[in-house]
Amino acid sequence: MENRDYVDFLRDLLSLDETVRTQASNCVQDFVNLLSVTQARVVGDLIAMLAPREESRVALEALLHALSDLDGCGKLEGVDLSPLGEIPESMIHVEHRMYMDAFAEDIARAE
Repeated sequence: MENRDYVDFLRDLLSLDETVRTQASNCVQDFVNLLSVTQARVVGDLIAMLAPREESRVALEALLHALSDLDGCGKLEGVDLSPLGEIPESMIHVEHRMYMDAFAEDIARAE
């Protein structure tokens, strides 16, 4: 992925606008194969750090789904998923559970 597009994507992940954050997270599946190993690791680490602070139920699901997309393409290697363990239990709803279960070993291993 070209640096300009990559930086724009990272900015969107950090947007104050919930819709922009959600759309950016949803876009990961569209270009996951274009990410270099380093880009994928940075995106994975960033998403893992953002997830515990996400207040929107929809945006949180999109973030977790983005991590799942990275994982499905083998691009989570080296990503620190331990911050996912900081997601408040009150924020984990049924739509988040399958993702949290899928990452449970990685979260526990890092703790």
